[in-house]
Amino acid sequence: MLKTNPFKFGSIVSGDYFYNREDELLRIKQTLRGGNNITLYAPRRYGKSSLVNKALNELENEGFITVYIDFMSVYSRDTFIKKYSSAITSSEPASIEKTVSKISQLISGIVPSVSFDPAGIPSFSFSWIEGQNKEKTLADVIDLPQKLSSDKKKWIVAFDEFQEVTKLNGENFEKLLRSCIQHHDNVAYLFLGSKTHILKDMFSNKNKAFYNAASVMSIGKIAKEKSIDYLKSRFALSGIVIKETVAEYILDASNNITYFIQFIAFEIWQLATLNGEKEIKKGDVDHAIENIIVLKSDFYWEIINRQTSYRKKVLHALSYTGTELLSSKASKKYDLGASSTTQKALDSFLEDGIIERTESVYEYSDPFFRMFVTRNI
Repeated sequence: MLKTNPFKFGSIVSGDYFYNREDELLRIKQTLRGGNNITLYAPRRYGKSSLVNKALNELENEGFITVYIDFMSVYSRDTFIKKYSSAITSSEPASIEKTVSKISQLISGIVPSVSFDPAGIPSFSFSWIEGQNKEKTLADVIDLPQKLSSDKKKWIVAFDEFQEVTKLNGENFEKLLRSCIQHHDNVAYLFLGSKTHILKDMFSNKNKAFYNAASVMSIGKIAKEKSIDYLKSRFALSGIVIKETVAEYILDASNNITYFIQFIAFEIWQLATLNGEKEIKKGDVDHAIENIIVLKSDFYWEIINRQTSYRKKVLHALSYTGTELLSSKASKKYDLGASSTTQKALDSFLEDGIIERTESVYEYSDPFFRMFVTRNI
């Protein structure tokens, strides 16, 4: 009988922790396998990174060379050059010494080197050549996967949180990146991100550099029956029963968002095993949610205290409705004033990741934060 927690959250999940998404996984693999680019977007905590990680691992097993870089950690062209060239060096199957030697011939403007720590683990670094054109160096780095590839050795590159590229030297960086990768016939690109309104605009607005550069795919919430089956089977590993109605209660509380399903279930399992319970009740779910809210209360207060008095009113209104906030009825009921001011507040919440927008509906990214706001504002 399983004695370790069968639920996992807060990091990329794989193996038995990963469930459903078979259709999305197949489409991603087929698109990339065929040498085509794909854009994947969804709100935070829907499991994008875990899905992409699984796709890349399976494509690696088929012989593709894969590279992953998170643009959240890239804040300048120089950091992009460093992180991207390091990621490519780590992915290249040849020895790191041979790869560094080859890279030195392919990139102008930098001198790459390899060093080893006391445990013998290699790491990549470089130094700049004074007077060299950094724009040319950047283009050379972008072209690296193509130059290292061949018809028998194809590459797949995943750019996570790709919408953050807009912060790197404005449109010039985007235009250079697009102009380079459009000539890469042995490299397929996967662009993913969580700021869906920005990412969709980047690939569907004809005035943007990446217009029509990739097929666009979104992932939604997992079907409830799949999540219910997952909860029942995972609890059963520890000899714990959860009825369908209670499992559905978890999905409603978590807004059927994968991360929060796992979060609640993780906490419930901890409490159940501590108390020797063999069946999960609705009260156990409520107890787990209370624990989570208490655990995160300092963080939630920090978010609230950063807001102006007006934005706190909008947060309060959002905890009750996400569809009519810009209407005169909502303005009167929640004392919101002009709809243009409400829209500015909503835009700031979107930018900060506090809320998500699907079509014309706004909802909290974190359902527990919504509960906290309902109680405290």
